[in-house]
Amino acid sequence: MTATGQPVALSTKALVAGYERDLPIVRGVDFSIRSGELVIVLGPNGAGKSTFVKAVAGLVPIHSGATFLGDRDITSVPAHEKIRHGLAFVPQTENIFATLSINDNLLLAANILPKEKRSRRIADLYAMFPDLASRPSLRAGQLSGGQRQMLAVARALIVEPSVLILDEPSAGLSPKIVSEVFSKLKAINETGVTIILVEQNVKAALAIADRAVILVEGLLRHEGPAATLADDPIVAELYLGARHQSKAVAS
Repeated sequence: MTATGQPVALSTKALVAGYERDLPIVRGVDFSIRSGELVIVLGPNGAGKSTFVKAVAGLVPIHSGATFLGDRDITSVPAHEKIRHGLAFVPQTENIFATLSINDNLLLAANILPKEKRSRRIADLYAMFPDLASRPSLRAGQLSGGQRQMLAVARALIVEPSVLILDEPSAGLSPKIVSEVFSKLKAINETGVTIILVEQNVKAALAIADRAVILVEGLLRHEGPAATLADDPIVAELYLGARHQSKAVAS
């Protein structure tokens, strides 16, 4: 899906963030994604990818700069309120309630909706995720890794967000399941949901993305169309350069 000419769905301006004010992990990132885009955030280990998206989602302190959802400044909006503005976040771990059933996971997420909309929205999501619909009473902890990710995504989609952020949804999954998860994310994107995806699985992620950005040491160092970045020598340089630097420090 092309987003050329579409309005900006989410952006950051000179974003500085991290768990401690004196040790920022994200160091002045200017980022934007247009409505309908699927953008991958890439980078070597320790680049600040997860910290960046968690800061946008309100889970890591922002020390300076700003985050906008469309034209709305959401920098200081608490994490639990950002979902009401249309921003949903799926963390890498602890993204479902393992002791609850599939249906109870969805019901809990639906509590944010008006009562008259909850049943309809859950039915919509069961239609989107037939694997979940086939056994709604199953305890979520009994699901496979890929099914857990799909339940986490379904929970995030309950409120029909305009922007969905996912932090490494392929972590720990087999290549076959990764392919299935990414195909579902692409299908969700094609319904109009803007997606920001942090990933270490570069090849699989670039295959579904419109565009990619690369973070290195908390800075946005490179970006471009996903179709061309896979063979871009700058990508290898940024990854390998960072790894070589780390080895030099370690030695």
